[in-house]
Amino acid sequence: MERAGHHVVYLNIGDPQIFGFRPPDLIVEVVQRALKENFTGYAHSTGLLEAKNAIADYASGLGAPTEANDVVVTSGASEAADLVMTALLNEDDEALLPAPGYPIYPAIMAKLGAVARYYNLDESNNWQPSIEQLAALINERTRAIVLINPNNPTGAITSDETTAQMLSLAVEHDLVVISDEVYRELCFMKSPTSASVLTATTGAPVITLESLSKTHLIPGWRVGWMRFSHAEKMRELITAITRLASGRLCSPTPPQYAIKPALEGDRSFMNDFVSDLKVRRDFAVARINEIDGLSSTTPEAAFYLMIKVDNLGGRTDEQFVLDMLEESGVLVVHGSGFGCDPRAGYFRLVYLANEELLGTAFINIRRFMDSQKRLLS
Repeated sequence: MERAGHHVVYLNIGDPQIFGFRPPDLIVEVVQRALKENFTGYAHSTGLLEAKNAIADYASGLGAPTEANDVVVTSGASEAADLVMTALLNEDDEALLPAPGYPIYPAIMAKLGAVARYYNLDESNNWQPSIEQLAALINERTRAIVLINPNNPTGAITSDETTAQMLSLAVEHDLVVISDEVYRELCFMKSPTSASVLTATTGAPVITLESLSKTHLIPGWRVGWMRFSHAEKMRELITAITRLASGRLCSPTPPQYAIKPALEGDRSFMNDFVSDLKVRRDFAVARINEIDGLSSTTPEAAFYLMIKVDNLGGRTDEQFVLDMLEESGVLVVHGSGFGCDPRAGYFRLVYLANEELLGTAFINIRRFMDSQKRLLS
């Protein structure tokens, strides 16, 4: 479309830097200094010791006692997910994934020949999972429950009560909980309690995935990690993860110097970022709900809207999104890309753009929806 001279508004990828957000100086400067003065050769395969100590202290401060040996620094949380699932899952093994949920998990499982079993998040219940459905999906081949909290793509927060029930279910069936908490500090209300803290009373083995990509606006730096809670219950798994980490030598060394100041330094910039996001969220939700044929719940975290289309006109959600792109010039992601039923009529929109750009996008989307209404009437 762009080669043909059309303008495209990209509201499909959650990269804050595309929309003018910049990382805080305290982490930029320390990495610049490291490049000039510090060691930047191969780090230990599990990460720089000062970074691992900072992560352990951070986790302990949350209420999840952690040692540096319980931490593996990775090239973003996505690599952490890859290492964990590769170590854990053999061919035909199963893991329970949220639908909708982040597509990296089923992609990794497809590569491994493992089987994704989806537990549905209920929009009418603010995208909460059903513990009864989760329990019904577990069988002798189930190895893990994946929790994404706050959720991408819905921006919903799973309640602490529900998370605790999931942890109890994991204990009952001897499962590992993989808790993706990348957006936990980008909430418009009280943040959820980390599963690593809640498991103190349940005893479930939890692997928490975290990252600086979104909280500190550096997605391209690829700074993430995993940390283990109740490590004594998954020693064999941790050994396998560590061997896989050794096989790729290490995650990039220079960005790891950002971890300590990011977790221990001034975090007021994050409050400003969340305030900006809230303004854009409220604007986006109001405008979407003004468009006949579209609706959205109000997300509690992150920077995504999961939007419901009342009538797809007999199309799949992917075809609907492509038709909307061609007519409106606005690019979003179809819901089935996140595990939704392609006939359910969802798409995800990123609202990181400023109000002027979002306003233009919503005008174009409204025109598209009006044209669809005329075609379907």
